[in-house]
Amino acid sequence: MYYFKLFIFIFSFILASCSPTVQNNGLTEVKFNKIKIEIGKTSKKDLTNKYGPPFFESVFNKNVIYYISHKTSYKLLDKSETKKLLLYEIILNDKNIVENFQKFSEKDTVNISVSEKNSDKGTGAVFILKEILNNMRKNNYQD
Repeated sequence: MYYFKLFIFIFSFILASCSPTVQNNGLTEVKFNKIKIEIGKTSKKDLTNKYGPPFFESVFNKNVIYYISHKTSYKLLDKSETKKLLLYEIILNDKNIVENFQKFSEKDTVNISVSEKNSDKGTGAVFILKEILNNMRKNNYQD
């Protein structure tokens, strides 16, 4: 009887590891598709009230915000795979009113190039430790 219980436990573990786990980040796809934006009328406050805070703001331009819907799937001990990616890039004017916006999907990301430079310095434990120490030093200067 003990071996039968052990067999059932191991068999259920194997079955559970074969089924994919789906994870949603950002807005749900349904809520994302319901975003209504009117150029010159919709404000950042309206967007925040209806859809919550933006997923992130541009580091280089504070007048650009992004809303994202990202669905990934993965199996135990396997890499995650993007199933669906939707992104709204919203450009605001100085009064936080929508000036322009674009909608992207995972198919559009192929044509986006952030930088042509490649760097392999960002690998390894030594680099990670240096970055942690640098970030801690920055936090001390800010206080």
